[in-house]
Amino acid sequence: MILEEVLEELRGAGGGRVARAVVGLGYTIVVMEDGSAGLSHTPTEDAAHECENNPMAGRVAGAAWEDVARLAMSDHPVLSALGVAALNAAASRLAAGYARGDLMDHLRVRRGDRVCMVGYVPAIARGAREAGAEVAVFEFRPVDDPGYRPWWASEVLMGRCDVAVLSGATLVNKTLDRLLELSSRARIRAIVGPTTVMAPGTFSRHGVDLLAGTRVLDADLASRIIAEGGGTRTLYSAGAAEKVVAVLR
Repeated sequence: MILEEVLEELRGAGGGRVARAVVGLGYTIVVMEDGSAGLSHTPTEDAAHECENNPMAGRVAGAAWEDVARLAMSDHPVLSALGVAALNAAASRLAAGYARGDLMDHLRVRRGDRVCMVGYVPAIARGAREAGAEVAVFEFRPVDDPGYRPWWASEVLMGRCDVAVLSGATLVNKTLDRLLELSSRARIRAIVGPTTVMAPGTFSRHGVDLLAGTRVLDADLASRIIAEGGGTRTLYSAGAAEKVVAVLR
C-alpha cells in the first residue's frame, strides 16, 4: 500500500506528540505539540452515523505521532482520516521548499485531451474545458457537471485518459493505489487537495507528476474553522492555510 511507503518517507520528519485533533464535517486536522499541523478529508459519506464514530475519541491528543500516523492504514474511515492528517503534519515540516500556487498553473492540459477527475473540483474542471479538453468527473454522489460519471466508471474510462487528476481523499478511502494502476497510460497524473500528502519520493516512484496540497499557516485558526464546519474556502481566505505545489516530473 502506498500509504505505508509515505509513512516510511516521512518518519524522519515525524515524531513528537499530538497536541489536539479536530474531526470536522468537511475536514480533519491534527496539530502537533510543536505547532505543525496537517489536514485530511473527513469521510462522512462512509461514517456509520451513530452516536460515536471515533473509537479513539479522547485519546488522540497526547498520542505519539507514529501511533496516530499508522492509523492512515486503518479500514475505519475516521481513524484513517486522523492518520492521513498526522502524515500531513509531518510533511508540513518539510513544506518550506514547495512553491505557493494552484494546480492549474502547472497541469499543461492540451486541446483535445481527455481529463479524468476523481473528486470534483469545479475550478479545475472549468479550466480544463477552457483549454479545450474533454472532462469526465468520477464521484460517489452525483454532481452538477456535464462530465459526471459514477465512481465505478473509472474502471472503464480511466485507462483512456490523457490527464488524471486524483483527489487526495483517495488516500483515505484506499482507492489511490488502484487509480494509479488504471491511469498508468496518462501523460500527466496529479494528486490534488488538502488531503494530498507532500511525499515526493514515494509519489515519484509511482509515476505521479504533480502534487498540489495545502500548508497550514495558523493551526489555531485552522482548528477553529474546521471545528465550526468550515472548509477550504474559509481556510484560504482567512489566511489559515495556503495552496502549495510540487512538480515531480
